[in-house]
Amino acid sequence: MTTPASQNNAVTQQDIDYFATTGAEVIHSQEQLEAKYNKDYFGKYHGGSQIALFPKTTEQVSKILAYCNKRLISVVTQGGNSGTAGGAIAQRNEVILSLRDMNKIRDLDAISGVVVAESGCVLAELDAHVREQGYIVPVDLGAKKKCMIGGNVSTNAGGLRYLRYGTLHGNVLGLEVVLADGRIVDALFSLKKDASGYDVKQLFIGAEGTLGVVTAVSIALAPKPRSSQIAVLGLGDFSKIQRAFVMARQGLGEIISAFEFWERRCNELVVQYENNPSPLDQSHEFYVMIETRGSFERHDVEKMDAYLAELHAGGLVEESRVFRDIDAMERTWLFRSQMAEAHAKSGCMHVYDFSLPSRYQHELLLAVKKHLADAGIYGVPGAP
Repeated sequence: MTTPASQNNAVTQQDIDYFATTGAEVIHSQEQLEAKYNKDYFGKYHGGSQIALFPKTTEQVSKILAYCNKRLISVVTQGGNSGTAGGAIAQRNEVILSLRDMNKIRDLDAISGVVVAESGCVLAELDAHVREQGYIVPVDLGAKKKCMIGGNVSTNAGGLRYLRYGTLHGNVLGLEVVLADGRIVDALFSLKKDASGYDVKQLFIGAEGTLGVVTAVSIALAPKPRSSQIAVLGLGDFSKIQRAFVMARQGLGEIISAFEFWERRCNELVVQYENNPSPLDQSHEFYVMIETRGSFERHDVEKMDAYLAELHAGGLVEESRVFRDIDAMERTWLFRSQMAEAHAKSGCMHVYDFSLPSRYQHELLLAVKKHLADAGIYGVPGAP
């Protein structure tokens, strides 16, 4: 929701006075802005916004956007500010529109398994609330204690269990959105089957606020699993990861919820900078973490044991370990989630999400390493 730089008007005292009349909280203390809102999670991207607004209702968002649209004042929407690519940072002195205070759960239908929540609901808190009724939010992120559901939808966040629960394009049932001119689009439907014309909400999922500000979301929930387990594998080459992945989809089928891999250097950095022990005893070229979620523990355990036995019999893995108690599983996920922070502490990190066919992933990894090595910033003495 930004205008070309030549048309972007600076915020004046008159504008600040108007924003105060909308009922939204107004922050224009540079100390507060610099501490929380003008930098990203890792402190890599810095902005120069002079003002942050914190509306509490959809109507307040509407008033703010209508005014900014008329005055040609650019706006950057911000949720939990947990992003790592600078997308929520006001780098051209835009107004920051924070959805932090729009954090109400409007409705939870425990029969159909649908929740309607405002965009400022923190993902972990929303998940904890629906768990009390036997459900989970189908998206799960490492930043779940900070990120907000509106930002998750606006960025179409894939999350840790994308393999099981899929994209938010499939889980979001309806949206409430405020357009740039202040008009409110009420498409906050909660029916899982709706064949009535255009599916307007899809335009805003993943649009990152460029088409409108998402103020509330209706989401189809998933049943809370009764059984869960994690296996960590050590492997010698990437082709074995690919084979293990195919076998996991065939052998674990309906219970597989996550399949993650990382290389030796990632493992070493977490051990070194986060002081977190490796989930495996030996060092390996690659590591794989597989999670299953189901409803019948004995059935799930049997499937995992059979899968691991097949991997070992085929010589695909060098070491494996299964974690089935809650604390051990949480520690394993923590190890996986600490990799970005460990890379940042090592002095060498550039975050970039990409999607491409699995068969090309290792080629990309090798190509990036070669490019950085040729530039003298990776794999040479003194480099991280």
